[in-house]
Amino acid sequence: MNMSNQNGSSPSGLQLKIQNALTGVQQALPTGTALQINGQAATQAQLITQLTGFLSTLSTVTDAKAAFMTALQSRVAGEQNMREYHVQLRAALVAFYGRNPAALGKYGMSAKKPAPQTSQTALLAAAKRTLTRQKRGTLGKKQKASIKAVGTPQVSVGATGVQITPAAGDQPVVTPVETSTTPVTPAPVGTPPAK
Repeated sequence: MNMSNQNGSSPSGLQLKIQNALTGVQQALPTGTALQINGQAATQAQLITQLTGFLSTLSTVTDAKAAFMTALQSRVAGEQNMREYHVQLRAALVAFYGRNPAALGKYGMSAKKPAPQTSQTALLAAAKRTLTRQKRGTLGKKQKASIKAVGTPQVSVGATGVQITPAAGDQPVVTPVETSTTPVTPAPVGTPPAK
């Protein structure tokens, strides 16, 4: 922002000129001297009063500008912390009130709900879960219930503790996980979901 007056001189340049003039009037102008300014006589004391008033006006703007710049830097430095705190406050209010729009509205917040899952993303998520269970070998309730020990195990108690030996040929029976024969292919990036 260019702060120049009609003559093209800056306020800081004018402030320096007034300061130099005041110093000269205070130190170099002989006591008792009166100068003609705008057709009126001005004594040294009057000149000092007038120039000091000008400096006060000019420095008020300079000081305000410096205070503004300091405050602006402080705000910019603290903005990220403020945003994070606001997010945490919102999370705490949602935990306290639930997603009640009327209650959250009193704090200037909305009850945002997660975007609904499209059929394509739901299908892809189900396929990933199935593949993960197959890789990990995890079983559901019904699959675990179908695993039974066959025969009678041999149990012996000795100095080392209880020993359990499974019956000969006893292998757990595992029912395979049902898988879909339809391959799932993810949509290309940037393609809008089908409606």
